[in-house]
Amino acid sequence: MAIAGVTAQVTSPTQTYNVSSPVSNGPYVAGQVLPCTIQLFENIVADLALSITLQPATTGSNVTYTIASSVDTSRTAASAKQNGNTTYYEHSVNYNIPTTITPGSYKVVFADARSATQLDVPINILAVAASSSIGSSSKTGGTSSPTSSGSIFKPDSGAMTMSSSPSKTITALVGVAVLAYML
Repeated sequence: MAIAGVTAQVTSPTQTYNVSSPVSNGPYVAGQVLPCTIQLFENIVADLALSITLQPATTGSNVTYTIASSVDTSRTAASAKQNGNTTYYEHSVNYNIPTTITPGSYKVVFADARSATQLDVPINILAVAASSSIGSSSKTGGTSSPTSSGSIFKPDSGAMTMSSSPSKTITALVGVAVLAYML
């Protein structure tokens, strides 16, 4: 039984719960949160003992990251959700993907110890996003000022370099965004 209206969900082999996140084959970034959300059906009584792990999709690697050794599967008013005439119970675990993880294909494994079944959700983990820093136009111990004739059309002009004035560039971009918003 699937809950209508929820997209990208995968139903467990025993059809007692859905996984609505992570999204199958979705991209996730190292150093960011990997949401793991299950939805338990109201009309199906099942005694679940769920755990969640993150494993490389390729065989031969013994690296396993424990996301949750025991997932809350209670059916309480606090976890109850409505979708039309259907009631279900939703529980989430947010896992911080380690920054040291090797980018690549992984699977999030939802394992039920009681039924000895598991649901694998394939995902892709991308490298940690590179931090960006804007260099200062003045260096320690001296100043730098490009020599230029003031023309943006001359190839030797330094008018369009990143080191000329990042704050002016940001101010100009903010001004354009405000103007576009007003239109």
